[in-house]
Amino acid sequence: MVIAAKEVANMFTVGEFSRIAQVSKRLLRYYDEIGLLKPIRVDRFTGYRYYSAEQMTLLNRILALKDLGLSLEQIQQILKDNVSTDELQGMLLLKKAEIELQLKEEQQRIRRIESRLQAIRDREANRPINVVLKQVPAQPVLSVRTLVASFEAGLGIFDQIMLALPKKGNYGLRFCMCHSDNIVEHDMDLEMGHLIEAKSHAPVPLYEDLQLRFRELPAAPTMATYVVKGPLENIHSGYTEIGIWAELNGYRFAGVPREIALQNPQEADGSDLITEIQFPVEYER
Repeated sequence: MVIAAKEVANMFTVGEFSRIAQVSKRLLRYYDEIGLLKPIRVDRFTGYRYYSAEQMTLLNRILALKDLGLSLEQIQQILKDNVSTDELQGMLLLKKAEIELQLKEEQQRIRRIESRLQAIRDREANRPINVVLKQVPAQPVLSVRTLVASFEAGLGIFDQIMLALPKKGNYGLRFCMCHSDNIVEHDMDLEMGHLIEAKSHAPVPLYEDLQLRFRELPAAPTMATYVVKGPLENIHSGYTEIGIWAELNGYRFAGVPREIALQNPQEADGSDLITEIQFPVEYER
């Protein structure tokens, strides 16, 4: 059957449809071959293929599902199941969260690499080690100690602590201590909370069975301290400096180190964070 000229005038050639859809003609031909998106009309004499603007909705569904990482076979099945736009939106939100997490992890990895390279440059340049010895008295704290699945989970507990404590309360600097025998990426034994000046404090419930409880960090006659500026990915540099300093000056470690947030970050990448590492040490020479 010959397509009437009037009908053709209201349709798009493959080139025109390619332009308005912002996809290649080659892709349209491929989708036609596998039956994913067939032209609305094909001239049986010339073989010309024609598309309708109404097919843009179907094409957008296909492209959205493709960008979600689904295979063409999965897309065909979803189209057969007539998945709603709301369901597609839900799938998109899940994929968006996954991509954002991957992006965040990659950005953290880049910052760790940059920080390690800077530490190498500092050593090659023989820059002075700015470790300061302090005598730290016993320190009252309000803290929670628990095993966390990951460091990200630990940061989430800090968020819970901020929500649980009154904004106008007399709470000091935030601190964190890792009680694990070695550095691990999972199931870390972390203690987190605030330095306080009070001599006692009632428990503060967080979530599930976790509570902030009052206790006193023991005094440290000699604390090797180092201030790290920048995101948490830089924190390793402070421990490295303290380690080099201890070896050069005849000190050994004598307890669990503390990380005190002298300035909480306001920037999204944590670049304005200022942390003081406090490591109990003893002179052994």
